[in-house]
Amino acid sequence: MKKVILYFLIFIIGTFLSSAGFSQPFPVLEKLQSEISGLITTVKYSIVTISSQSTRSYVVDKNEGLKSLFWDEQEEKKNDVWVVGSGIIYNENGYIITKSSMLAGFEKIKVTLFDKTDYYAIYIGTDELSGLAILKIDASDLTPVHIGNSDDVPLYSLAMVLGNSMGISPYASFGIINGKTEQGQFIISAPLNPGSTGAGVFNLCGEWVGIVSAQLDTDVWMMGPTYVNNAQQNGIVFSSNLVRDIADEIIKMQHEQKGWLGIDILADSLEKGKIVISNVIKDSPANRSGLKKRDRLLKYNDSILKSTVQLASLIEQTKPGKTVSIDFVRNSRSLKVFPQIARKRPGNFTPKKPGKISSQKQNPQSPSLVQQPVILSPERFNQINMRMKQMEKEINRLKSQVKEYQQ
Repeated sequence: MKKVILYFLIFIIGTFLSSAGFSQPFPVLEKLQSEISGLITTVKYSIVTISSQSTRSYVVDKNEGLKSLFWDEQEEKKNDVWVVGSGIIYNENGYIITKSSMLAGFEKIKVTLFDKTDYYAIYIGTDELSGLAILKIDASDLTPVHIGNSDDVPLYSLAMVLGNSMGISPYASFGIINGKTEQGQFIISAPLNPGSTGAGVFNLCGEWVGIVSAQLDTDVWMMGPTYVNNAQQNGIVFSSNLVRDIADEIIKMQHEQKGWLGIDILADSLEKGKIVISNVIKDSPANRSGLKKRDRLLKYNDSILKSTVQLASLIEQTKPGKTVSIDFVRNSRSLKVFPQIARKRPGNFTPKKPGKISSQKQNPQSPSLVQQPVILSPERFNQINMRMKQMEKEINRLKSQVKEYQQ
């Protein structure tokens, strides 16, 4: 590692000397250039460009000139909008990992490989807490990333970001891992440009150790007398170990035909040995069958309900498309409905391992939706609030260090 850092210092000095008119050959720089090129060549085939198409509507005035003073006729027009970002090839089966921000309102998703071959992708699922998304393409001879152990990434180590930047792919930049969180995130100081979201982060051995999740919005920097709105120099990276947990669960859920009802359970009712609905998700099987908030559930088919864990298990074990009977009480009246269980869509997965994700926010189809209370205790709320404040302090500290370095 020290050797590589020395190479980079020599590279900077060499660049200065070259700009000053020195044209002598530098064998060390040539070796450094060769090693960097070799590193990029090792991983570039595992990087893809993600392009998602959506249609946006806008309104224009039909009348021009004086007519516009007397008539207010408007016309709705539509145009296609493409959002471009980065992604990585996760395995040889065609699964791609990217960020869901690349797919907002998508109608078509296109994946472009290093050799410029285009494939239309199938959307598999999204984890709403992390914003990670899984796509799939029907392609052969893919080169997946060589997965490294992100727990072994040392603080202040060099890392390479490889992805798409303003239409250039692959676009490489180098940076330092300046921070690590308990939630499986890195803070990296590296030039990040539009399109870097979803880019792969690699160690100097070419192992994949993370994916760019977001860019930290630093203040406008001053260079001499001129203020320049530079490319973002700091970003948040989700570690490869965290991403693997999420991706594997989303892919696993794609193959498992689990049932889904679409309800939340009132936390207070659990202490009283009752199962009371706190929320019915719109357009869910529960909603279509007529179940409502405050309904107390008694039976699922022939099974008397005794716990939310039991209810969650019964629902997930029900084959999608099957109609079930649910006995419940509403306003002291015994009633029954017959919802048709839907398929739990892949994605919306919350990792269950401790220390990975601190938030307990639930998603409409989270695997733990029915098994966990949807109301946070005051203690848990304070814990989350403290973690958010600590993260905010850490980001501000990093910003201060960046400003001091620039001065």
